[in-house]
Amino acid sequence: MNGDIRLGLAARVLVTILSFTSLLQSQDFHFSQYYSSPLQLNPALTGLINGSFRFNINYRDQWNKLEGNNFKTTAVSGDMNFRTPIKAFQKDLIGIGVSILADRNAGFDLNNTELALNTAYHKSTGKNQFLSLGLKLGIAQRNLNYENLRFEDQYVEGSGYSKNTQEFLPENNFSNLELALGLHYTWTGNDEQGFTIGMALHHITSPDYSFFNLSLPVGVDPIKHPLYGIKSIHASGSLKISEGAVILPRVWILSQGPHFQVNVGSLIKLPLDRDHYKNFNIGGFLRSTKNINGFAPESFIPMIGLELGNFNVGLSYDANLKRIASSYLNQSIFELSISLIGNHDNEGFFCPRF
Repeated sequence: MNGDIRLGLAARVLVTILSFTSLLQSQDFHFSQYYSSPLQLNPALTGLINGSFRFNINYRDQWNKLEGNNFKTTAVSGDMNFRTPIKAFQKDLIGIGVSILADRNAGFDLNNTELALNTAYHKSTGKNQFLSLGLKLGIAQRNLNYENLRFEDQYVEGSGYSKNTQEFLPENNFSNLELALGLHYTWTGNDEQGFTIGMALHHITSPDYSFFNLSLPVGVDPIKHPLYGIKSIHASGSLKISEGAVILPRVWILSQGPHFQVNVGSLIKLPLDRDHYKNFNIGGFLRSTKNINGFAPESFIPMIGLELGNFNVGLSYDANLKRIASSYLNQSIFELSISLIGNHDNEGFFCPRF
């Protein structure tokens, strides 16, 4: 009887830890520079490039002043496009790509890794207009390092947690299928005008992320920990406001289980040379979220970006607006994006960079 109680208590303790780490990430990772990680944003953006190929690196360092409990997220992706081999559809494009994501919490050494393949079909619906449908298929792996967890039966007075625990610990490494679908429309006009709108469904299978359902002992009930599916809508535009300046308004709305988020803002692109080969981007975004206290602004995100022809670099900082802690505004939440776009030979559509 006591053994069953102890096993059940250990299960609840570990599930509480895992639930807490998931809560801090609002159930899933996200990038503030979401357009600089297009394959993570919407699979329909695969191969939708002002060029023939694209390579992206994104890095997010969140709360690095919280000793031992910061989050680091890295995404690397590459995609390309090519004309369809069928003569009647030669104005259409096919996009293919691959992405790798690594999300890590240092405190508990909780790691999420994803490897995915993307494909999209871009149907030409008119002059400089494309309607795109995309698919993402991948494998997501989750693991936890038990060496960073401590239990009551390990404690020895005078020497700390030096004993080996007798608690039941389930398998700490498993994988799930990752499936996403996306739809996207883009239109490009004259004189740097453009408009895009898209929607995507991520985690369609809502995989169970509980470690305890892999190998349950007698007397311990299954504990479900599903990863909620994501429904998102994003839109962007491009409008010339002076001889050199272009305004780039954007909005991103996403819902994941009980979580709801809205990102609204704009960048202004300023040319650094006569040919507009080099450009400087500056602007900001407001992120508002829904929680138990209702819907309210959560972060202001200033952002800058530099375009040097095919090479782009972006930097942003999340300044939290909520009173989570008195010193929260001193916490660092930086994000860096780097992209390389090759062979600018098909500038037939508008595609945001940051």
